[in-house]
Formats: sequence, C-alpha cells, structure tokens
Amino acid sequence: MSHNSPVAAPPPPPAPPLKVTPVTPVVARERQVVKITSDECSWAWEYPELQKGCYLSRVCQYNPPKHCQYYSVSSTLQVGPTCGLTALSILLGGHPTVANLLEDAIAQEFTINGELFSAQYLFELTRKHLPGPGASQLHQGHLSCKKVKDLLNAGGCLLVPYDADVNHAPCLKSGHRAHWALIVGFLVDVEDNYFVLARHGKTHNLAVWSLDALSESNANLREFAQPKGYPDNDFLQPPGGICGPLGLNERSILVNGLPQQVLHVR
Repeated sequence: MSHNSPVAAPPPPPAPPLKVTPVTPVVARERQVVKITSDECSWAWEYPELQKGCYLSRVCQYNPPKHCQYYSVSSTLQVGPTCGLTALSILLGGHPTVANLLEDAIAQEFTINGELFSAQYLFELTRKHLPGPGASQLHQGHLSCKKVKDLLNAGGCLLVPYDADVNHAPCLKSGHRAHWALIVGFLVDVEDNYFVLARHGKTHNLAVWSLDALSESNANLREFAQPKGYPDNDFLQPPGGICGPLGLNERSILVNGLPQQVLHVR
C-alpha cells in the first residue's frame, strides 16, 4: 500500500436501541389505611369490611343497628370510564369480566370508551347475563320508597347511577360527576335512619350511604359534563341525553338477589 493512499474512516458506532416504555392503565388505589383502635363500631368486629365502612361514614359508631344485612362480594377497581360495567361485573361475581362486558357493550353500540350514560343500556346488558322472568327490572322513580326497601329486605340488589363527590359519596352536581354503584345491602340505625351498603369501582371499601341522599343524587342527574380525566374523548349519550327516557335521571336497575348467602348481622 502506498503511503499516500487515503485511510478509510471507521464506521460510526451503532445507534443505541430504542427504549420503549410500556403504557400501564391507571387504576384507582387506596390512599387511606384505617386502623380502628377505639371501640367505635365494635358491634361489627366479626365483619371487618362492614365495621370499616361504618367507621369511615360515622354510622352506628357506638350503637348496633336495629337491622343489617348484606352480601359480601369481592370488589373490582375500574380501569378507565367503566364504572357501570364494573358494577355489573361485581354483581356477576367477575364472570364475565369488565373487559368482556366492554367488548359486548361496544359491539351493541352502547358505549365508546366504557361509559354508560343510559340506564336502559346497562339494563339490557344485565338482563342478558341474568336471564329469566323477573330476574331484573328497570325502576323509574325515587329510590327512597317502599318498593326498593322491600326488594332489599328480601335480599335484592340495585345498580344505581348517582353523582359522586370527591370521597365517592352521593352529592348533587346536576349529573356532572355521574357514577354507578352496586347496592348490596342495608342497615337501619337506632333512630330508624335507613342506609345502604354499596360497592363501586373507585375503592375497595364497602360504602355506607343514606338512602335519602342516594335517592336525591339519582334524581339530580340532568346534564352531561365532559369527564375531567378525558378531555379529548368522545362519549356516547342516549337519545334525549342523560335526563331523557333512556338516560340516568331517576333510573335504577333492581335485581332479585345473588347466588351466595346474604349475611344477617342482627
């Protein structure tokens, strides 16, 4: 080789591999760990989920209820705006899963992202998976009524849309914070105040709410508001909106009962 021949430049080093960060669904998490160290709600010590629910809600703190019964069902935390499908899956014991119900609801054009702003649409899904005459029915009207109380007393359940406050309890936001819950039981305190026991997709805790407050919240579902966590998503509303004949206002789904045994605390 001649000393005057050019020397070839070394090849550039290979580019570093592209780093891909997987997208993980955001799931609701418990922020509060509650340890009951006093004698509050000690009447329910054999039922820890019930004791915790009453303790957090300050219901029957020192006196046991006159009557209390409920189904102890497993909780499921929702992923995305699937509160209605999650409540239905909880009712069905996780079979089908929320993902299966979502696929079905999209196929039937009940939803786009998992949202269900129609009690009629959720009723159709409920009736499909709880076949048989009278297994479920669509209720129109106030929740705080004899019909609903008789159903719960007989071991029935409710799927209920309502406005959820920051602590997920019923509030009055005109439907801007619409959410679904499954009512799995009730209790009556020593002053004859009536409370319902609920499961929903935002927490593992058993919720304890006034039936009157839930009824008022259900009756105030009048307006759709774009969910804050999904500013760019399209959401499906039924004809007439959430206050229309297929919507949420004063609508709920009555279910005769669950396969497992209802717990009678007193």
